[in-house]
Amino acid sequence: MRESEDRILSNLDWGLMLIYFILVIAGVSNIYSSVYDAEKPGLFNLDTEHGKQIMWFGVSMFLGVIILFLESSFIRKYAYGFYGFTMLLLLVVLFMPAINGAHSWFAIGGFGIQPSEFAKVGVALALARFLGQSKTHLQANRNRAANMGVAELWGVIPFIMKNFETVTILAIPSILVLLQPDAGTFIVFTSFILVLYREGYAGNILLFILIAVFMAIITLLVADDSFMFPFLKIKLSGKTGIVMSLLTLGLIFFLLIKYFVLKRNRRSLYRALFGSLIVAIIFVNFIEVGYSKILQPHQKERIDLFLGKIDDPNGKGYNINRAKAAIGSGGFLGKGYQEATLANASQKHVPMQSTDFIFCTWSEERGFLGSFLLIVIYTTLLIKLVIIAERQRSRFTRIYAYSVAGIIFFHFMINVGMAIGLAPVIGIPLPFFSYGGSSMMAFSILIFILLKLDSERKIVLQ
Repeated sequence: MRESEDRILSNLDWGLMLIYFILVIAGVSNIYSSVYDAEKPGLFNLDTEHGKQIMWFGVSMFLGVIILFLESSFIRKYAYGFYGFTMLLLLVVLFMPAINGAHSWFAIGGFGIQPSEFAKVGVALALARFLGQSKTHLQANRNRAANMGVAELWGVIPFIMKNFETVTILAIPSILVLLQPDAGTFIVFTSFILVLYREGYAGNILLFILIAVFMAIITLLVADDSFMFPFLKIKLSGKTGIVMSLLTLGLIFFLLIKYFVLKRNRRSLYRALFGSLIVAIIFVNFIEVGYSKILQPHQKERIDLFLGKIDDPNGKGYNINRAKAAIGSGGFLGKGYQEATLANASQKHVPMQSTDFIFCTWSEERGFLGSFLLIVIYTTLLIKLVIIAERQRSRFTRIYAYSVAGIIFFHFMINVGMAIGLAPVIGIPLPFFSYGGSSMMAFSILIFILLKLDSERKIVLQ
């Protein structure tokens, strides 16, 4: 037993562990400042958010120690089992009473558990298990990636058909999360596309996603509008106008192919053009229906604010306006610890200052210099995760490490983006920093599983 403990401790990546502790301690300190109550000054008071966060950190460390004493083969063996368990939780939570308009929480006493946070761990493990065992399948996909040109972007449909299992692993939690609805967590699940890209899946799929994002933004911008279509002189709804524009572009490309492309090359281009139009039209309708029928009114407002369709700094745009004001008021060096005048519990100028807008408290108290330092720490963490991923001999561990990096990157990017007005407010916590038991435990589990798998990299060959 002693030999086993020494082997585990000697092979741990203590650099990653150090970054983890720095972020957690800084996060607890920041929460303490953001919600400080003179009547409850005790750091370990469980009636306060900082006291509960310390408790959740203790639970996370307990789970982490258990994970470190597991065999990596055990983690691989039960990867699908954990995935299935988290999917079951996502299904059951849909029948729980709504909290803040979403069926996302299990209420247990005075605490809440959010299963979607743990679902990220399940997806990371299942994806690593499946892709790690699919060497032939992966090579075939690499060959297709090498031969797939921009003209064949419609090939996303064959991609889905040929990689049905992979798509299913990602689609099930995405759909269940959308049904809650939780748009923020749904967006985080798209981070796994980075893993697919690293493992050789078609690079043009990323280009397809960029085009899809552009089309989605255009659709959202005109979803509630109508305009006069050129030449026909008829008034069309936003969605219909986009579809007509796509058909017009399709006709233009059809004529260009017909008159400027050699006859022997036309057939494949016609097929690509037709497929692209079908996919684009279906996608536009999907975005419009989701925006109009599925999203809650407050979620639509957040998107409209982000896209500039609403200009209401003291009303619907109050959250973002106050968040940016708090960050700006910190200046270069900040106002000092517990000296925030906007992002604190007593003033309440910035809402959710200990969760979604935790970055505002940090920035107001520590200024530009402190904000830059925090960004450097998170960037160092992401670089460390990529380094760990690339040094693995186990494909399972490499894929899992990239999954962890992708999840943390999306959370970091979106949360900070929300605070400075570069992303819509969609309720994404800052890893290890924002108050929340589910996120603290889930992110800690992600890190400790990686620490365990990485500690056995010299003996794990599969």
